[in-house]
Formats: sequence, structure tokens, C-alpha cells
Amino acid sequence: MNLSVQTAYHTLERFQVVDVREPEEWADGLLPGALRLPLSRLQALAPLYLERERPVLLYCRSGNRSQEALKTLKNLGHPKVWHLEGGIKAWCEAGIPCTSPV
Repeated sequence: MNLSVQTAYHTLERFQVVDVREPEEWADGLLPGALRLPLSRLQALAPLYLERERPVLLYCRSGNRSQEALKTLKNLGHPKVWHLEGGIKAWCEAGIPCTSPV
């Protein structure tokens, strides 16, 4: 399911927020409280870091990889998964601050 930037901003604390970009992309900033689980390793890392029954919000740079990640988590049995429409790019364009990756 898709979640708009504005809705995500106002409900972020309800989600396990997951950045599925690759490590070299994290320097551009992160959503507050985001876990860093690259799409390339999501299938292996998700069972270790994500609670299956808690809602998950996925994001990447523009929204393409997070849609793929959504399918991966659904296949792993996560019932409540959303992806951020437009990714972190849309988040920043809306003027909402990111956090530092350090």
C-alpha cells in the first residue's frame, strides 16, 4: 500500500521505518528512527530486525525499490506494510527534515 509523505510525517511513530537504499546512499539523510536494511539483504535481515505484527513503512530514493521491498515483506508474512510514495526525494521536496546517518 502507498502512503503519502504528509500522512507518513504525521504518523511516523506508528511504524517500523525501514530504509531499503544501499549504504552508499545513506549519506543523503534518513527518515527519523529508520532502520537501514538494504533491499539486496532485506529477505535475510527482516526476520532479525522487524516485528511481523507491527506496521512497516518502507522507503528508498524515489519509491521503486520500496515497492519491491513491500512484495518481499508480504512474502515473508508481514501483514501491515506500506511504502512511502516518492521516497525520500519526495520527503525532502516537501521540506520535511531528514536525520543525519551518523
